[in-house]
Amino acid sequence: MDLQGIAALSAAGVALIGIPATVVIGRWQMKAALRTAEATSEAGMAQAESSYRAALDAVRAETYATHMQWRRDIQREAYASFLLSVHRVAEVSERFSVDNAEELPPESIRAGKTAIDDALSALNAAQTIVELEGPDAVAAPAAGMTNAAKVMAMDLGDQAVFERAQGKLHRMLHDGPPIMHDPAERLIQALFHLRSLHSASPSDSADLNEHEAHEIRAVKRSCREARSALPPDTLDFEEFEALIEGHSPRPPMLSRRYRNAARQFDEEEVNFVRATKMELHSQAS
Repeated sequence: MDLQGIAALSAAGVALIGIPATVVIGRWQMKAALRTAEATSEAGMAQAESSYRAALDAVRAETYATHMQWRRDIQREAYASFLLSVHRVAEVSERFSVDNAEELPPESIRAGKTAIDDALSALNAAQTIVELEGPDAVAAPAAGMTNAAKVMAMDLGDQAVFERAQGKLHRMLHDGPPIMHDPAERLIQALFHLRSLHSASPSDSADLNEHEAHEIRAVKRSCREARSALPPDTLDFEEFEALIEGHSPRPPMLSRRYRNAARQFDEEEVNFVRATKMELHSQAS
């Protein structure tokens, strides 16, 4: 073989050897590119996941803050509504008691009683909402205020009957026809005598001795006799009994039960306001 043939064979051999090398280098480059792309993809996914989690946490935090603000607003409204309702009961009851000192028509008396019943119903609803909203530190004094307000409303309702009966009795004495003057005066004197007997005796009727109990029964009998001398229906049974109870020894509004309820009302109101402030402020911080 001449030199030209040997050169051709050598060139062909070099070409054959170069083909696999090119393929190997190409594969290395492809793998490197794939690894780079994979690393880039993983870094991008990690960055995307981190951004997603951060955005999700921000949304959750904002949602929680919005929910807590909404709940705080609901509680504040419930607490304020309760305070308005419980004071409304006291206000309506006191006004009804004072108004009955004047001569009211029957429809006004019925309207006053209805106003008290409506105020008590609203109070029950408001107190129930406070119990549902809680916490116990707020609900407990609210229940105490509600109980005290109901006792006060009951006693003020009795006071209203007492005031109405007192007003009727004094108008009979000073402005009524002459036929009413004498029995009205006798009834007033008997009532004052009854009060003086109770005032001089122990507060508990069970502690009265036989002489004191007999004397009180005699005075009450004198009261009934004086009432029977008045024209029929001048004082109805409820009004007459209110006069007897109101002078044995004092009117409902001056009774120990009313004073205790009024004191409890004031004390529980202080506790309620303090507890609501702590609850609302703790949520805001």
